[in-house]
Amino acid sequence: MRHTVVVHLRDASILHGYYDGGADSDPATGAPFRLPDQITIALENGKPAVTLRLSDAKAVFFVRSFTGSPKQKDVRFFDSLSIHPLLWVRLTFSDGEVMEGRVANALDLLTSAAFRLFPVDELTNNQCLFVPKSSLTSFQVIGLLDEQSKQPDGLS
Repeated sequence: MRHTVVVHLRDASILHGYYDGGADSDPATGAPFRLPDQITIALENGKPAVTLRLSDAKAVFFVRSFTGSPKQKDVRFFDSLSIHPLLWVRLTFSDGEVMEGRVANALDLLTSAAFRLFPVDELTNNQCLFVPKSSLTSFQVIGLLDEQSKQPDGLS
């Protein structure tokens, strides 16, 4: 399937073009569920196609057309709300075990190869787990915990 895309690169440059993705796409939006580590963009202006590493992109926008609306402002419902420092999560490990716990609501949850999980049951023998992401088949955010929630030492 051919997608119209605008690629904002981390060096602040922008590419307008087309991405020929696989058949594995979201029926609601048409956008692919995943992108490979390298993508090729057929440029809108007819110049030769560009192959780039996904890590070089700030974001890949799947758009209806290249004509944007400069007056449009993104809808942001939660600007006035505080950011919760903890997430309540449910993990499914590759062996099928399911566990719930608390994790820090921080960028390293996305960028690190592993994260710390603090059990919900404070009477358990487990004080903290270090979970490699590669050991998981599922990661779900169940809820948000505010600062008044009992916070384990070192989770801030």
